[in-house]
Amino acid sequence: AERRLFPHIEKDVVPGANPAGDLKIRNAIVHLRGHLLDRHEAIDHPEVERTFKLFAAVVAEAAKRKGIDKRETYHCGRIDGKRVEDPHYTLRGWRAVVTYLLRQPDFLYE
Repeated sequence: AERRLFPHIEKDVVPGANPAGDLKIRNAIVHLRGHLLDRHEAIDHPEVERTFKLFAAVVAEAAKRKGIDKRETYHCGRIDGKRVEDPHYTLRGWRAVVTYLLRQPDFLYE
């Protein structure tokens, strides 16, 4: 079964690593905004860029801090009782993006 929120992106796609990866991340953001907010924006829309910067900042911040576990730390992040590996901190980045989108007025009030 195809994932509904992240159908065309994997957790090893890291922002800033290469242009193709950044494009995949931006496409995933466009998909999420369409799926969650019913907004169908171009990949170069300012809100897509703002969301990309949020994702990249969360990943970069986690990577530079010492002692952050490279596995999911939330109980709900477990699959079959096992913690999911997050070696590039991208799962944390996507969690921040989804939280950001769910807090948008378009999602909350429309």
